[in-house]
Amino acid sequence: MAHNDRPATLRDVATAAGVHPATASRALNPGTRLLVSEETARRVSDAADRLGYRPNPVARSLRTRRSHTIGVLIPDLNNPLFPPMIRGIEDRLAEHGYVALIGNTDVDLAKERLVFEQMRARHVDGSCWRPRSRAARSSPRRP
Repeated sequence: MAHNDRPATLRDVATAAGVHPATASRALNPGTRLLVSEETARRVSDAADRLGYRPNPVARSLRTRRSHTIGVLIPDLNNPLFPPMIRGIEDRLAEHGYVALIGNTDVDLAKERLVFEQMRARHVDGSCWRPRSRAARSSPRRP
């Protein structure tokens, strides 16, 4: 941990390794690690381990504009049909590095729209849902 028991930041790792934060980022990212020397990558990796650094997915999503989250709207979580479906969705998403953000709409179109908008505000990368009614399924303006 960094100072005052707050989570270590990339800047903390960079300072501990004696490099610029961009260099620390490159050293910690498997896709860009080859852009820094082996010695620098080792120093950064050692500093990250020593400080207990873990990448912040929220900070990353602000930079990349990808949350790796998919919104899943369910009309009624009490319906025994849906838990196995959710489990399957979560398993499949996890295989690709995504998580599900589950929203229960209580078979209410207004709540369905509200929950969908809340998910959009959280920048989900996509969504799946079962509309509450046949009319909602045929509507061109899904929530």
